[in-house]
Amino acid sequence: KSAAELEVIAPHTVSPGSLANITVKVTNVGAGHNLPTSLTEVRQMWLDVSVTDADGKELFRSGALNATGDLPEGARIFNASAVDKNGKHTVKPWEIVRFEYNKTIPPKGTAVENFSFLVSQSGKGPLAVKTVLRYRSYPQAVANMLLGKSAPILPVVDMAEKTLRVMVQ
Repeated sequence: KSAAELEVIAPHTVSPGSLANITVKVTNVGAGHNLPTSLTEVRQMWLDVSVTDADGKELFRSGALNATGDLPEGARIFNASAVDKNGKHTVKPWEIVRFEYNKTIPPKGTAVENFSFLVSQSGKGPLAVKTVLRYRSYPQAVANMLLGKSAPILPVVDMAEKTLRVMVQ
């Protein structure tokens, strides 16, 4: 939990019906290795960002686990992607022939992610912008593949969290 810090940059005020931008910086402050480390093609470290209005209505969400415990497509995840000899994604170490990308955070390094959302016309503020850096050792789908229907729900660790208030005027 002490390996990373979050910085969230959001406007102080937004207008109803406008497009608002959020920047999230994730800095590796406590690990002498990349985050995540080891088996980076399996490990999952991601941003879960939500924006809610004053009534608790969700205006935006990125990185929430779905009902089956999987990350949605487009989630901002820090890991590596491994492929087999046919160029197909794999998490099986014996099948890996290369990595398509490596999006891990080096020691003292920072990753920057940008998000945009539409402020509702009703504009009921203030808005709560909540950002959580989450981690789990491997995807729920891997547990299900290995253990079948008896697979436990994998624990998720919240590594860092920030909440900001944005006024609507």
